[in-house]
Amino acid sequence: MERIILDLSCSGESDEKIAEHLTELGYRSPLRKHVLPSTVRRVRLKHRLLQNRSQSHTRRIQGFLTVPQLTKLLDLPRYWIYNQIAKEKIQIEKDAKTGLYLFSDTPETLQLLKKLRGGELRQLSFLRGHQDE
Repeated sequence: MERIILDLSCSGESDEKIAEHLTELGYRSPLRKHVLPSTVRRVRLKHRLLQNRSQSHTRRIQGFLTVPQLTKLLDLPRYWIYNQIAKEKIQIEKDAKTGLYLFSDTPETLQLLKKLRGGELRQLSFLRGHQDE
């Protein structure tokens, strides 16, 4: 069963399709009469076969920092940045290509966010053509 999961995963099949195929072959998950996609996923991940690179690695985009990367560098809870974006204290748009909030990977970005966190700034704009307050 494990070998079939690994082979089908490497060929690009989804966990759901693999589970269906294994059920048709007569395999089953513990306490079930069929194979669960979560069983397939568990075996796949045990062998470090990822469907998407972002499953275990934060995306690295040259010249930019994502929210998880920022929060790690600044030792902040992730929700804090998302909350500031929601309150429009941090003005930024999601990158059209990645769907992520991307901040310039510069010391200035980190300093500005520290100042916002410390109350020295009321608002930050990472939109083109806008200034920080």
